[in-house]
Amino acid sequence: MSEIPVLIFDWKKLPHIADNIWNAQMAGWERVLTYRGPLPGTESREIRGRTMSYEAGAKGYRIPTGIDQDRDEYPFACTVEGAARSGNRKPWVGHVPRSENQVQGGMIRAFIERYNITAVGSNRRFEVRVINHPRGPVLR
Repeated sequence: MSEIPVLIFDWKKLPHIADNIWNAQMAGWERVLTYRGPLPGTESREIRGRTMSYEAGAKGYRIPTGIDQDRDEYPFACTVEGAARSGNRKPWVGHVPRSENQVQGGMIRAFIERYNITAVGSNRRFEVRVINHPRGPVLR
């Protein structure tokens, strides 16, 4: 796609995370993301609270989690394309095993460090790619 760094999620190693990203990208979410950096704790909790809730009619709901499951959003919270501070942009949210979600967090941190991706300047963009998905590559 381009000469920017590529963060690869292998379905054979992290099937639930890769499937969540694959579904989000197939639904039209961006493959090239812009790093905005980690958000302060309070701001992060507020944004995640808005991300994990929705309204249907006059009722408000919160996306639940299960035992040993986490909610996983794409685009990632650390990116400009992720949830908006205003609450008017909500990412794709799926459920993944907590163990996979923890591995994903470490992968993202290591990737950011390895490629010296920064929240300001010209080195902010990266591509997210899923490989070995049983339904094939992302077509968008």
